[in-house]
Amino acid sequence: MARTKVNRYNQVLGRAGEDYAVEFLAERGFEILARNYRCGRNEIDLIAKCGNIISFVEVKTRRTAAFGHPTEAITTSKQREIAKAAECYIRAAHHPDALYRFDVVAISFANGIPTIEFIEDAFRIF
Repeated sequence: MARTKVNRYNQVLGRAGEDYAVEFLAERGFEILARNYRCGRNEIDLIAKCGNIISFVEVKTRRTAAFGHPTEAITTSKQREIAKAAECYIRAAHHPDALYRFDVVAISFANGIPTIEFIEDAFRIF
């Protein structure tokens, strides 16, 4: 498969994963505040609120296990990039009583059926 087709396929798969994650979170009482929030080169897939918790959500989607579990793609470097975007959001948004955390939604497909794993407080930045 040509590189451009692979990239487009990955983008479509990633977007579908984000759509599943939005639905999954909404069913659990989260309000989606932003999708694909950017600050410079850094991006957060979803920013969601549940009660007084603001969740910065990284969504990772895999169609097969050939490249490992989706969470394996969230490296320390990726965590730092997400944290930088989160800092921008916190400075710009006005949620004085909010608590903040980093969550992960990992989506795997088996026979076209998504399996969704939600990891609250998945990582911390010190």
